[in-house]
Amino acid sequence: MGDGVVIRQSEGCAAEATVLWDSVWAAEIGGADYALADSDETGNRGGLRSKATLATAVVLMLFTDRRIDPNHPLWFLADGDRRGYWGDGADVRADLGEGPLGSYLWLLERAPMTVRGLSVGTWAEQFANEALKPLLDQGACARIDITSQVDAAAGVLFLFVQIYAADGSTLYDQKFSILWNQVAR
Repeated sequence: MGDGVVIRQSEGCAAEATVLWDSVWAAEIGGADYALADSDETGNRGGLRSKATLATAVVLMLFTDRRIDPNHPLWFLADGDRRGYWGDGADVRADLGEGPLGSYLWLLERAPMTVRGLSVGTWAEQFANEALKPLLDQGACARIDITSQVDAAAGVLFLFVQIYAADGSTLYDQKFSILWNQVAR
């Protein structure tokens, strides 16, 4: 067998095969999921779909719970649970400009309408911009616009994410809704 075991040598190990898969936003389940590869992905038969890497990156960056430091101004909303992506403890290369994955949006799930003098929408915009900044830093896009809308009666925070190329064309445009329960007033 040589130096190691090769699995799916004719497909998965081909030069054109991609190893990144798509997270698919599934409104019916209220979050991200994965989809099987389409028939046109001949180098990926039987694998997970891989056609929307920017969309997948956005979902991972926004909805992975970033580990919170006890000195953060919204630490009290964490109820002592620092959360965080396990991979940040294994491989964050600051020398390459890498930082922790995720956002602090999870803190807003049970937040009041106003936290420390700012609306939850303002906090959400700040957290989303911070989480998506690596896309700008790495040149994946030229501009990111984040806006929010709070529907207090329904208990919903809407987050609008628009990402643009250098020529001004839209690369990504998605509306997310985040439900939360008010526990602090």
